[in-house]
Amino acid sequence: TGTLEEDILEAELQTELTDESYAELAQLEGAVVLAMAFWESSLADELEEEAPSAEERTVIDLDVYLDDYTLLELYGASLFTSDQGEPVMGVAAMEDALIDLADSESALSEVAQTDDGGLALIFAADDQMQLIITVSAWVISEWEELPED
Repeated sequence: TGTLEEDILEAELQTELTDESYAELAQLEGAVVLAMAFWESSLADELEEEAPSAEERTVIDLDVYLDDYTLLELYGASLFTSDQGEPVMGVAAMEDALIDLADSESALSEVAQTDDGGLALIFAADDQMQLIITVSAWVISEWEELPED
């Protein structure tokens, strides 16, 4: 295999929420989150002059493993605990939000479009919104094994 960037580009990286990509993602609504893996950095860091500190970080890359064997590889992801708030800041706070999401047996409840045309994934448990993840780029694939804890 090549570099991480080359592998991602080969995997049909999507950056724009088109009618076709929306339809593909909308089919995943209702799928339950089984596991997540995240990185304390993001490919988006390469667009910045200087990567943010762990305490100031608001963007990460993560994988979301759904119960229908779908793997959502999310790049340049920001986490929101409400649709009106600021993104969760800091690696520790983002990790806590993702652990809460995975532990709550949340499902992908809605695929939406951000004000600037990007992708927003809304996760909920028992009809209560748990987390909104906005994404700069994504890949949809299938998983064979869940990540180790």
